[in-house]
Amino acid sequence: MKLQTLPPLGLLLLATAAFADTTVYNLDAKNAKEIFNAIQAVVYAQCVTGPTQIPVTNQSMCSVQLLPTGQLLVEAPAASQAQVAAALKAIAAHNASPTPRVTLRYWVLYGVPGKPDAADGSLKPLDAVLQQLERVHGELGFSVQDTVSITTQSGASGVSRGGSLNVNEFVRASGDELDLSAGLEFAPRPLLSDVNVKLNVTATIKRGEFVVLGERGAVEVAQTDKEPVDVRQKPGMLFFVVHWQ
Repeated sequence: MKLQTLPPLGLLLLATAAFADTTVYNLDAKNAKEIFNAIQAVVYAQCVTGPTQIPVTNQSMCSVQLLPTGQLLVEAPAASQAQVAAALKAIAAHNASPTPRVTLRYWVLYGVPGKPDAADGSLKPLDAVLQQLERVHGELGFSVQDTVSITTQSGASGVSRGGSLNVNEFVRASGDELDLSAGLEFAPRPLLSDVNVKLNVTATIKRGEFVVLGERGAVEVAQTDKEPVDVRQKPGMLFFVVHWQ
């Protein structure tokens, strides 16, 4: 009969604990959130695919948390901890300025051939954009279907929901340039026929610039007491515009 000798409990605990160390790092409050996002992405990538990859059953031991104190709590293999410490030291030496806040305004415009512009004061800031669109599509009568404004810290996500235009964005600003990744969903009220637009875009925007993110055809409908009916007018165009304020 063969006897199997079990390792002492202390050795089992040591073997499990060897997969990850826990360390608390002090962060500069002026850009703590952006540093947290960057370190979190790197640590998770290393735990899953990097040279410090640990068994699948222990990947949950890799975690990065931003504490209420503004400190960074990192649980990861020792090799990753060394890289985190080196990265934070380099960031501190650079003495980065506070993470900027970015305010973007989005519009959904509807343009119809042969119609005058709607009597809408919100069109006035868009004069240059409207002229550019008419150079491409001919004379159009414009109206604002919806507009939202989102203020987001650089390196973070922002969301606006609840209206006919819903926006989910990620922004990263560097000087007077901004990298934008955004998902827009438009379900208009009052209705435009057969319109439920989902738009996913990436763009680089300069400060103060207006950018047309996308466009598509649409036909306006009239609302009766019972149901919407086609007004049989010429098809119009929907335009999605963003401005870095």
